[in-house]
Amino acid sequence: MDDDHGAAVVACTLGSGDLTRRAARWEALTARSLVRAARTDRGLRLVFRSDAGAAGELSDLVVLERECCAFAAWSVHENGTELTLDVTGDGDQAVTAVQSLFPGLT
Repeated sequence: MDDDHGAAVVACTLGSGDLTRRAARWEALTARSLVRAARTDRGLRLVFRSDAGAAGELSDLVVLERECCAFAAWSVHENGTELTLDVTGDGDQAVTAVQSLFPGLT
């Protein structure tokens, strides 16, 4: 959905039950595989160990997040031992929203 200026509306489309289940999946992945997390100028960078199941779960979650949080760009890069997730927003409101997606990690 776009606003009157063509920019993506900064909102999550998940209901509370789905949001709770999604958050539980992210919490399990970060507890198991997160190496580091940091804010960037345009959002967040999360780095995960590329261990058993992490790549698949991260890939599945990114596909789901692209659907419900379309205001953000979600990209994953693998360098062999680590998976780097960059989540970015375009514009101040989107960047602020992105930086608040994973409270307690950054």
